[in-house]
Amino acid sequence: PDGALGGSIDAAASSDEEEEGYKNPELEQTITLVGNVNGMIVFIMDDMIDKSGSWIAAAETVVKKGGAKKVYCIATHGLFGDNSLEEMEGCQCIDYIVVTNSFPIPPDKVGVSKKLVILDLSHLLSEAIRRNHYGESISQLFQHYHD
Repeated sequence: PDGALGGSIDAAASSDEEEEGYKNPELEQTITLVGNVNGMIVFIMDDMIDKSGSWIAAAETVVKKGGAKKVYCIATHGLFGDNSLEEMEGCQCIDYIVVTNSFPIPPDKVGVSKKLVILDLSHLLSEAIRRNHYGESISQLFQHYHD
């Protein structure tokens, strides 16, 4: 796909092994940038952020090799294991870290990050529960109509 990142990491490798590969300068890792992101805003998306290595590597690739002007790291769940939030915060190639509040993030971690944006799911989830209870359509919550 145009503008996509691809990697040569073994899909069967554990996330710990993958993370070690990104942090160990003696291990060579390949991130392939496909497409032109020069001067573009780039969204790097996954289901969760637990460790920072692959996120930082991807951000550095699109900025330093691809010329991206801004990078958003976006995930549904912000687990932020170890010092991953602090490491991502310190990466000059990452502009914003966007997650939902589906997983509790300690207030002391939230307080140190200027890049972190947390999207609140409470209204969406409560409305989905209400609609389910009364037999109403939940799928309508995810349909957007533009005039």
